[in-house]
Amino acid sequence: MRIGLFQHGWWEAACESGKYATTGLPTTVPPSGNPYESDLPARIANSEAVLRRLQERPVELLLDNGGAGLGFLASDGKTDNLDLLHERLRLPLASHLVDPLVTALQGLDWPVVWQSLQSAMWVKFIWDRAHAAELQRFGVPSVVHLPMGAPVRAYCTEPLDARHCKPVVSFVGGQNSKFFAQGNQIATARLLPGAMTLGLQADLRNTSFFDAYHDVYGLGQPLAEGDDLETRFRKTAAYFNLKEFYHAGLCLRQRDRFVVFLKRKLGDHFRLIGTRWEEAYGLRCEQPLPTADAYFNHFRETAINLNFVNGNAESGLNLRHFEITAAGGFMLCYDQPELSDCFDVGKECAVFRSETDLLDKIRYYLTRPQERAAIAVAGQRRTLAQHLFSRRLETVLKYALPLTRAYPVEYSKSSIDVDLRAILPAADVILDGGANTGQAAAWLRGLYPRATIYSFEPVGSLYAQLCARAAELRIQPVKKGLADFDGRATIHLTSSPEAHSLLGFQPGNPCAPWTNVVGCEEVEVCTLDRWCRDAGVDSKRVNLLKLDIQGAELKALYGARNLLKTVKAVYLEVSFVPIYRDAPLFADIETFMRECGYRRYAVYPSDQPHYWGDALYIREDGARKGPTGES
Repeated sequence: MRIGLFQHGWWEAACESGKYATTGLPTTVPPSGNPYESDLPARIANSEAVLRRLQERPVELLLDNGGAGLGFLASDGKTDNLDLLHERLRLPLASHLVDPLVTALQGLDWPVVWQSLQSAMWVKFIWDRAHAAELQRFGVPSVVHLPMGAPVRAYCTEPLDARHCKPVVSFVGGQNSKFFAQGNQIATARLLPGAMTLGLQADLRNTSFFDAYHDVYGLGQPLAEGDDLETRFRKTAAYFNLKEFYHAGLCLRQRDRFVVFLKRKLGDHFRLIGTRWEEAYGLRCEQPLPTADAYFNHFRETAINLNFVNGNAESGLNLRHFEITAAGGFMLCYDQPELSDCFDVGKECAVFRSETDLLDKIRYYLTRPQERAAIAVAGQRRTLAQHLFSRRLETVLKYALPLTRAYPVEYSKSSIDVDLRAILPAADVILDGGANTGQAAAWLRGLYPRATIYSFEPVGSLYAQLCARAAELRIQPVKKGLADFDGRATIHLTSSPEAHSLLGFQPGNPCAPWTNVVGCEEVEVCTLDRWCRDAGVDSKRVNLLKLDIQGAELKALYGARNLLKTVKAVYLEVSFVPIYRDAPLFADIETFMRECGYRRYAVYPSDQPHYWGDALYIREDGARKGPTGES
């Protein structure tokens, strides 16, 4: 397998560690040197260069930092009609977005950004859980939370002798917010949402900006089902534009205040290495360390390495958390919400929660070199085992690689109507699993006017609508879900009423706008074998089983083993990529159906053929060649 890399960074070494071949791809570099400022014309021009490079060395996956690989190509030679580069190439693009969206894609206009985000083949790996959650709640597909990590390199793992560390306290990092620069006047209305959120977090620390903006104060309109693209764009753009001050406030809360405090309290005993501190606050600082070796050696040689997170994270950890610990240095850091997800706090790193606490912890650990050394050793062991970018690459491949296998079968060129009539000219009993409000029942009634149709729908509101159409459709509604056991279960209610599922939400799935969970309902479920016995339906009379139950198809099939000894045809939805949590994929369905004596007759494309389709299986004893050559 070969991976195309934009802005190689830490991914090149991670790929080499995993023995994946790579192809370096060109990126745009604006005159400012800031790749985030790459505008649309520059990305279009760069995309042509990428195409030429890939003709020489094809790849199966595109991978970047910060969305650098997001490219555009003119459609039919018209620059007002653009295609996304990765979609034109039919390749998944995996981007590790290590800054907020408005920062990472600042060179592009909002309409371009918003329409690009709708690409399910663009997998957005977000380092901050709060950022990932807000994108998912805005209906952006293929969003995955992926923490930062440590670069793959040769680290010194000799036990640290803390007695020989320089008895200094150090912070390595720049001052990044220009929001409070002199003469920078901002309208009060733009300050209000951020100020209110920061105030709320003083009492409810884990509240996100999204929670405050939408749920607590109602400062903006949430997205609603039925919003058109322009409305969704307008609401989302307003939200992110008003979030700018909040990020600036986080810079002060999580980093700048502690740097200013320590310089005033410790003077030259606090070693400040970075840029822009003098311009912002008049604080004397040292220039950045000249080489990577000097950088990582600094962490081992310094008694206390402080880590203050920048304003680009609401809850997550920055690169420095993993660099300090990978190098084997002792880390004292601000208590971020996600810290305990990655480290055993107190044993693998130390934390502080206020200025007073910070000063007390510095004084405490300066006098306890052996305790510092033990924490540093444990932190290094954890990071080298779990937090290198080679491990993060495993997560990237888990979510992105299935998209390279978008068409595992050849889709049928005939329609399901034509094929069903040929295979099953008449039907006695049809079981319609996942009836919703009767869409499939109406279709089946048209195909088989004389059949008895039982339609299963467990969700109360949908069942009521199904019952209202029962006489018209001449069906028998059944208020049950189909599963591999009899009893009660929780069904997840989703943004789209056609996506309700017994399975949970799968983060990063390409159908996130429709599968996002908005509520739950307790419902009755049954096995088809038990239901047939209780309802007095002779399973030998059942000719067709239709299942469209949003990832729970295999559960229903497990509960229908007796029925599957005789039913002639099974028509069900199959997924090629993970859409629901723990949902079976097409290969799992295929294996089970073959074990039950069925052969695939055909697969039919959905409106999202890269991700799911519908498969028709017939019993092997009555099998014949299908339209795709399957038998």
